[in-house]
Order: sequence, then structure tokens, then C-alpha cells
Amino acid sequence: MNGGLNIFPEALSELSLPIDGLSPMAQEIIQAIADTYQCNRDFVVAAMFSAAGTAAGKKVQVYDGRYRNSMALYTCIVAPSGSNKTTPVKEILRPLTERNNANYLIYKEALKEWRKEIKQGNEDAEKPIFRQLIIGDCTPEARYKVLQENPNGVLLYSDEIATFLGNMNRYAKSGEIPQLISIWSGDGVTINRKGDEPTVIDAPFLSIIGGVQPSVLQETFGSDYFRNSGMNQRWLFVFPDLTPPPMYSEVTLSTQLREIWCNYATQLIDAYPNDISTLIIDNEAKATYTAYYNELQRKKATSNDYMAAVYAKLQVIAERWAGITHLLGEHHGMTRILPNEMEYTVRCMRYFESTAEKVYNLLSSPMIQAKPMGKEELIAKAWEEWKCKDRAISKQSFADVVGVSRQAVSKAIEKNAYRLRGCGCGVAETPMDRALGEDEAATSPTVIGEGTGIAE
Repeated sequence: MNGGLNIFPEALSELSLPIDGLSPMAQEIIQAIADTYQCNRDFVVAAMFSAAGTAAGKKVQVYDGRYRNSMALYTCIVAPSGSNKTTPVKEILRPLTERNNANYLIYKEALKEWRKEIKQGNEDAEKPIFRQLIIGDCTPEARYKVLQENPNGVLLYSDEIATFLGNMNRYAKSGEIPQLISIWSGDGVTINRKGDEPTVIDAPFLSIIGGVQPSVLQETFGSDYFRNSGMNQRWLFVFPDLTPPPMYSEVTLSTQLREIWCNYATQLIDAYPNDISTLIIDNEAKATYTAYYNELQRKKATSNDYMAAVYAKLQVIAERWAGITHLLGEHHGMTRILPNEMEYTVRCMRYFESTAEKVYNLLSSPMIQAKPMGKEELIAKAWEEWKCKDRAISKQSFADVVGVSRQAVSKAIEKNAYRLRGCGCGVAETPMDRALGEDEAATSPTVIGEGTGIAE
């Protein structure tokens, strides 16, 4: 910019994920989507890496001479409401969603034929399987079933990741967190459920991407269990600094660019139908990786336990990211990860070092007082503080006391309750007890065990 003042160009470049290590077409698609939806470019980069890694799944592995790595990522986009982090992510995930929809139609037709065979007495007919690439928030049982039936891997997309992680944070002993940690590592997991046969998932592949607002980051990732179990450190946090909001623009995403991306992602989905393709790290690229690995080792030696664990996980994530970089690069037809691809990967990892430290500092700071609660939040807070669920108080009875409809209570609890759990309130007599009266308290159903349900 002639005559302009370039302020701290090095610092500015460190605040965003670079894209110069990707193919010119990938760069053009990323920038076009960011411009079209007027969002931070980092959102699009993160989504593209998650989508490409999932499209390849377990069919493509990175090999460093000792270990093999599939390219699963746990990614969390941290941005305020109104930052438009949803639409661009969905745009990037479109090829996976479209394939999901097509596979569902195939599954429905196959299911009809299977039912016909069963009716005709063919009890040996094999029930068809819905081949999925992308799933949303679901129960753990449903998620494990999908992983078992789709061994090449799936992507879990959760627009509000706080909802997905909320119950896990509350019920830390449920076993979900250790299983998600094992799944990230590619370790096999065994699921035992009362009354069911054990489920064994060998080397599962699960990527996760979702968003969270900075105001609920502490509540979502701030528990001691999340911080100390290694759960947090497995996540890549896309956490750009706040910038002035963009003004209105008429820029649109061209049909051609959308089709180019969809076609390439589809090619990745359909590639390597029978064999696993191995991406070997080139010797020169290995030297770059080794230098970065040793740099992280030195940082681990002088860091607190939390950040030391972050650096340890980045040593693994760097190989996964390099593999996806190769798939999105100019030389994706080769079977070697090249030096420039590893150099680009290291620069991306430095970004994630910075955002991990940013998250750690936020999680370590005193809980910031939230803005005044709205009506729905107050209803949810009253429900939690009065421990209505644990005491088997029905939603209808609660609604009658508060003076709202039962539907309003259900909506408020579903939308806000996960933010208000764990307040540690006692169970001494409250205005709710007096309003309900002793008769209802005596006749309310008994709930045994946490989270087993409530009378409706």
C-alpha cells in the first residue's frame, strides 16, 4: 500500500492461520467463502481441514518411520455470537452433507428390500447399514453405533459445542471423556452397556468441529477434569482476535468455486476404495518436523502441566495437519509430504500454540460475571438451584409455581441449564417447597441415581 503505514506485520501474521501453503485453488475457495459470508478466514480454514481429513478418513495415514497417524481433529471455533461462524462451516461441509443425504436414500431403499425378504421368510437377510460421513449431536450410544458401522470415520458437527460437552462436564464419571480421549488417539474402545452385547470399535476415526462463545468458554472447558485429563489439550482452538465488523458487501460465492470444492472433496471420499494410502514424510520435511518437535520438548520442560500437555499433543497433531495440508496442496497426487508442506504446518502449529495459551489464560482467570440473566435463564437457574430434577418435582408443578407454561419451562431448561449446573446449592426448604406443599412432596415419584429422568 503506497504511502501507507504497515504496523507490526510480523505480529499481525501470527494472529491468523496462514493459507499460503495450500494450492492456489484451495486459497481462492477459502478467501471467497470468507469474503462472501464476511467471517474470519480462520473459520473457513479450520472447516476445510476437518472436512478434508474426514473425507480421507482412515484410508489415508501419515507415517513418520515409527508411528502411523490418521488425520482426525477435534476443533473448536471460539467467537462471539454474530461472528457468522455457522454458515461458512456448513458451506465447507456441504460435500459431506450431500453424500450423507445420498447414502440415506440408498439406505432407505435397501431397508425396504430387506423388510420384504424378512417377510418372505429369509431370516438370514443382512440388514443394510446407513453409511454416514457426518453426524450431529447425539447420544453416546448412537455415536458409538455410527463409529462401528462406518469404520472409515465420521465427522461430528456441533454448532454449539457447549451443548455437546455440557453433560460430559457435569457427569465426569460417565466414561465419555476417557472414551473420547481414546478415540482421538485412535485406540480401540470397548463399550459395555447393561443388557447389551459388548461393542468393540477397533481404531475408531472421529473428527469433531463446533463453535463456542468466549463468554461460555470457561463453563465449557474450565472444569478441573477437562483441564487435567488431557481432554482440553487435544483440541485445536480457532480463537481469532476481535476485529472491526465488516460492512455490507454484495460479494457472492461463485457456482464454479462451490462445484470445484465439492468435486474435490467427493474425490477424496471415493479415493482408495480398497487399500490404505500411506503418506511418508520426506527426509527434508522430517528435519523440519524434528526441529519443531525438539522445540516443543524444550517448551514442555519449562511450562506448567497444562501447557506442557498442549505441546505434547501438538507433536502428534502436526503430523495429522501436515497430511491434510498435503491433500489440499498442489502435489496431492504424490505419496510424500514435502518440506514446504511441513514448514507451513509448523507455522499453523505456532498459531495453535498461541490460541491454546489464550484459552489457558482465560480458563485460569476468575470467572467473569455474566450479564444480567433473561427470563429463560432465570427459570433454568431456579430449576437447578431448587434441585427439581433430583427431587422429582414435575415440570408442570414447577411451571404452576413460577407462573409460566410447562413448555416454557422445558425450553428454558434445554437451552440454558447446562450453563448453570454444579452450583452446589443445598436442599434446605425453599419457597418452592412451601409453594408445592407437603402433599405433593410426599407423593412425587422417587428418582434413583443422577440423571435417570423426572416425572413429566
